[in-house]
Amino acid sequence: MPSPERQEDILDRALELAASTGLAELTMKKIAARVGFSEAAIYRHFPTKQALLLALMARLETRLVRRVETISAEDGLAPADRIARILEHHLGLVLEKNSLPILLLAEASASGDPVLLRRMRGIMQRYVGILQRLVKDGMDRGELPATAQPETVAMLLLGVPAGMAIEHRLIANRALERRVAAEIVPFVLQVLGSGRTLR
Repeated sequence: MPSPERQEDILDRALELAASTGLAELTMKKIAARVGFSEAAIYRHFPTKQALLLALMARLETRLVRRVETISAEDGLAPADRIARILEHHLGLVLEKNSLPILLLAEASASGDPVLLRRMRGIMQRYVGILQRLVKDGMDRGELPATAQPETVAMLLLGVPAGMAIEHRLIANRALERRVAAEIVPFVLQVLGSGRTLR
C-alpha cells in the first residue's frame, strides 16, 4: 500500500523538478531519479503521469485557492483590502514556486486531457468566483466604483499574477520582479478605486 509520506516526498520532488525544468520535461523516470526510487516504485504511488499531475493540482488548490478562500472570509477587512491580500499571496506563490501555477494551467490546457482540464477548470472557477464576489461586494458597499462588471474586473485581477508568472519564466529579472511585486498591487487598487476608465 502506498505510503502517504512517500507520496508527499514524490510530490515535493516533482514540484522541484517542474519548477526548474517545466512540466514538459517532467517524466516519471526523472522524478524517480530525483527521489532515489526506481521508476516502478513511482508508478506504485502514482499509476500514471495524469495521476501525478492531478495530485500536483490538488497541491496548487491547497496553496492557492484554500488560502484565497480564507482571505476572502476575513470580514473585518474591506473588500479592496482582501483583494490586495489575495493578489499579494498569489504573486508570492508565483515567485516562490517558479511560476508553477501557470505551468500547471498551461499543461492542463495543452494536454487536451478532459480529466486534467476539468480539474483545472474547477480550480480556476473557484478562484475567479471568489474575486468576482469580492469585487461585487466592494461595488455594493460603494468602496469600488461600478465602472465594469465584476467578471471583467476579476479577469484583470487574475491577469496580474499571470503576467508576473510569464515574466518570471521568460525574462527572470529578479530586481524587476521585486519592484513590480511591491508596486503593482497598490497601483491596481488605485486604478480600481478611482473609477477611471482607460481609453
